[in-house]
Amino acid sequence: MLLKTSELKIGMVIGQDIQDNKNILLSKNVIVTEKILKKLQTLYNIYEVWVYGEDTLEKAESSKKDSEKQLKKVEFRLNKICEDLHYVLDNTAELQKDSLKELRELISELKNVIKEPDVLINNLLFYGSENDSIYRHSLNVAYISSLLGNWIGFENNKIKLLIYSALLHDIGKCKIDDSIINKSTRLNSNDLKKIREHPVLGYNIIKKINFLDKSVCQSVLLHHEREDGSGYPLGINGDKIPDFAKIIAIADVFEAINSNRCYRNKKHPFEAIKIIKDESFGKLNYKYCNIFLKHILNYYIGRKVKLNNNKTGKIVQMNINELDKPLIFLENKFLDLREDKGLIVEEFIL
Repeated sequence: MLLKTSELKIGMVIGQDIQDNKNILLSKNVIVTEKILKKLQTLYNIYEVWVYGEDTLEKAESSKKDSEKQLKKVEFRLNKICEDLHYVLDNTAELQKDSLKELRELISELKNVIKEPDVLINNLLFYGSENDSIYRHSLNVAYISSLLGNWIGFENNKIKLLIYSALLHDIGKCKIDDSIINKSTRLNSNDLKKIREHPVLGYNIIKKINFLDKSVCQSVLLHHEREDGSGYPLGINGDKIPDFAKIIAIADVFEAINSNRCYRNKKHPFEAIKIIKDESFGKLNYKYCNIFLKHILNYYIGRKVKLNNNKTGKIVQMNINELDKPLIFLENKFLDLREDKGLIVEEFIL
């Protein structure tokens, strides 16, 4: 139901995100408390609000169950695609015709899965690529890159090339010894030197595939370059780095930090977006980082979380300047983690 803010009652449930200049003030499914009611009626320039009626609450619950089923279906498809990708990357290294045909079919299937961004981001935030630093990681980087490409406003053909680039960005790692890729302790200087060869190894594989646009080859070679020239393998900077490589760099960082690795566990829930923001000042492209953060933060709103006091709440607002200190709705009241310095979000709850 669409109600005027003057008609709202305590206990009603917000049915649609309340926004002001594209910033989410209050996320859907939040229960209206006395404090929320006062803010909506006196502080915010909001005149109408969508709330659930009794019948729509039942529909919302049904919709939630449908989403959970959809998540399971997409997870199944992701696992199948990941199996295919394992075959494709290993065999593309030998440039077999069958694997190239498989690559085209894989991209087509990927584009279908990418149409479900909510479900995909759930996977990325909760699971990452676990310990699979090549195949599932490449898949996830392709998803994130395609989402960012859409948010930037790329046309369909450019998105397709971006997906190819992101999916193949780490193909060079297939040429590196498994003992280094799967090492359970931190890499030493010799290991790091070997790992840093993967962009060139990948480029040498991809440049032989005739049907791929040269932008894909460039992206595979340059996705570890940085704006300030501190990246590798060429140490180039700024405008010399192509757009696809800049986008894949952001997706690569976000995905890796959100994932377990052989030598470390994933970081806390906000570490990835904090690093993206920090590295937007010199390392990663500032413009693309801002676009990424602006959109990805919407997926954190409404997320159920566990705090370090073992209590659970829901994120209702994010602060771009203190990303790990959101406003939490907990026990029918707001809790601003910027003010309560002793409390932190430990994990997301599925």
